[in-house]
Amino acid sequence: MRVVVGRIGRPHGILGEVTVETRTDEPDERFAPGAVLSVDGPVTQLVVERTHWHSGRLLVTFHGTHDRNDAEALRGLLLHVERDPAETPDDPEEYYDSSLE
Repeated sequence: MRVVVGRIGRPHGILGEVTVETRTDEPDERFAPGAVLSVDGPVTQLVVERTHWHSGRLLVTFHGTHDRNDAEALRGLLLHVERDPAETPDDPEEYYDSSLE
């Protein structure tokens, strides 16, 4: 099952970093270095190179994004991951939005 985990926002700085609006309760897992995220756009996949939090915002650098122009080209793209439909959160009191009918 393909689920949205974030949306790329504006560039941050001049070295290719972007802000990411997270849409997951597991941002440290979903955006860990080496994570592969699917996108609908000119590229089909992005690989996370580096992440860190700054003033409450997640900043991400993707492989191949070296400057502000590269980062600007990614603005607005939705980030997806493949999740097993049978997968459930660790806490029995939680559920995934995609599980709702």
